[in-house]
Amino acid sequence: MPAAAAAAPAPVAVAAPTVTLEQPEAKSALSDMFEEFKEDVEETQGEPEDPDTHYNLGIAFKEMGLMDEAIGELQKVCQAIDHGHQFAQVMQAYTWLAHCFVEKGVPQAAVKWYEKALKVSTADEESKLAVYYELGNAYEAAGNKKAALDSFMEVYGANIDYRDVAERIKALKS
Repeated sequence: MPAAAAAAPAPVAVAAPTVTLEQPEAKSALSDMFEEFKEDVEETQGEPEDPDTHYNLGIAFKEMGLMDEAIGELQKVCQAIDHGHQFAQVMQAYTWLAHCFVEKGVPQAAVKWYEKALKVSTADEESKLAVYYELGNAYEAAGNKKAALDSFMEVYGANIDYRDVAERIKALKS
């Protein structure tokens, strides 16, 4: 037997205090806990769930190809944001929702969310270029060539070498 194990003291049995519901303090404590639980449940009813949870579900559904479910979850995130809930990935939520609409074949609905993404104050210039490019794609898919050209020109004006923007503009002008 190792020396450390031999030196360890033997466990001491301690009797737990016996509490029965007949004791007034036990009933009071149980009632207080139940009331507190009931209040917590009533307070959370009607409140939206954590936007992070809906965001993660939305992304998972999108990756599985379940566009309706993904759109539903991402819309919950965007509604929570609109109602003032804190969410660290606002721009991503808007653009993922827009992308889902494009994949579903409803690019007209995507336009709204790309435009909201462009208004996010914390967005850097590179992110905005990506959103303008995707907005151009959505407009083009919706058949709005002029708006598509305008969006692509925003990108072109900032970075002539961005993706295939020069070819996209050339194709829309012809």
